[in-house]
Amino acid sequence: MTTQSQGRRMWLLVRLLAWLPLPLVTAFGACVATLITFVPLRYASAYRVVLINLLATHPDMPLAEARRIGRKSMAELGRTLTEFSHVWHRPAAETLKRVTHIHGEQAFLEATASERPVLLLSLHQGSWEISNLYLGDKTDAGKTLIMYQPHPATLMDAMVKAARERTGSVLIPTNSQGVKQALAAMKNGGTLGILSDHNPGNRSNPCVPFFGYDVPTPALIDKLVQRYRPHVFIVSCHRGEGGVKDIHVHFEPSPAIEQASDCTEILTEMNAGLQRCIDRNLSQYQWTYKRFKWSPYGRRNWYRQSQRLLKEIAAGADRKALGLHPDTDRNQGSNT
Repeated sequence: MTTQSQGRRMWLLVRLLAWLPLPLVTAFGACVATLITFVPLRYASAYRVVLINLLATHPDMPLAEARRIGRKSMAELGRTLTEFSHVWHRPAAETLKRVTHIHGEQAFLEATASERPVLLLSLHQGSWEISNLYLGDKTDAGKTLIMYQPHPATLMDAMVKAARERTGSVLIPTNSQGVKQALAAMKNGGTLGILSDHNPGNRSNPCVPFFGYDVPTPALIDKLVQRYRPHVFIVSCHRGEGGVKDIHVHFEPSPAIEQASDCTEILTEMNAGLQRCIDRNLSQYQWTYKRFKWSPYGRRNWYRQSQRLLKEIAAGADRKALGLHPDTDRNQGSNT
């Protein structure tokens, strides 16, 4: 099946789900994702990645607790993915009505009204798609740029781009042309949003700590901060006790990033801010992402060997001996 035909099927599925009631759609997504956690681990690759990431980033977490949180995380991911259908196709006003709490909104609005540019650093957590609509709605049309990874299927890419730009923000791709647009936006005092918890494609990006492990981190953020000294906010979006109709958006000012003097300090402060957001709502983070795949010394084999590692941990093996511990990672660096 070609990428374009897969894209057409995904497009049709998203359109179908958008016609169904949101609680039903997200309950379906959560149910399917939860069922994956009950099949044998050798068939549940996504769940294995979740467990490996939780155990590696929280070395004192018992395996039973990782399974509990991991199962909940998979359910939340199912809600997030099926929720996209409504965020992309239902009226923007209907989606924004589900935002019940906006923490730090006044500080954000004051920053956008100033002459300095604004840099928003967000992550894949909870209902993160909704923040795109909010940003366009609260800022002048065309002044807010959002960097995104274009979908390989043309039909899906066009749908997602049009949906995210409905309230006035502008999507720019994560390529050289997009970087030029981002730099221009910062120079002209605009607002730029970047999903900052991904693995950058270029291996020349610096490695800085994230949950105790050195991982490649986007160098573009350092360039933007040092060159333009913008207002910087860590932005997170999660579901509250009321579920999909109780969305909380957080704008957290980050003076530590604004005042940092070099690349390592800037990116380390950013990863620390993202980590605080994740730890506040551990089960709503997208733990299926292989964020720790690369180290400064090459590939970590956690994900390739996940089935074996989980079996040995269940049998009582020490995580340090298996390389699933920040101390092991630091020792590797000192011995290299």
